[in-house]
Amino acid sequence: MELIKLTRQEFHSRKFLAVAMLHFSIVISVFSSHSTFAARYWPSQTLTEWTLSLNNGVAYITSNQIPDHCEHSRAQIDMGGTDFDRALYAYALSAKARDKSLRYVIDSDHTDCVISALDERD
Repeated sequence: MELIKLTRQEFHSRKFLAVAMLHFSIVISVFSSHSTFAARYWPSQTLTEWTLSLNNGVAYITSNQIPDHCEHSRAQIDMGGTDFDRALYAYALSAKARDKSLRYVIDSDHTDCVISALDERD
C-alpha cells in the first residue's frame, strides 16, 4: 500500500473542498428531498444561542430562538443511520465547536420538529 504525502497547503485545500462540498450537499438536499407529510421552511431567526445534545440516538438542537410550534424549544436531527444524517450531525457539531450561528430548515406541521438542512453563519 502506497501512502500519499500531501503538503500542508494541499491538505488544507482538500479539507476546504470537502467541507464546501458537504455544506453544498446539505443545503441542496432540501430542494431535492420531498415529503408529503410536512411543509419545510427556513425560519427567519438565526440561532445564535443554541446547544447540541445526543440522546438515545437522536440529536437535538435546543434554543429559545426555535419557533414556538416546536415542542420543548428544540428540533431534532434524525440519526436513522444514513450518511446524510451523520453528516448533518457532524456539521452541527463542527459549527458548535467553532461557536457559529445556525440557519436551519424545519417542518412546519409538527411539534416534534425535524431539521433537514443546516447553514452555519459567523
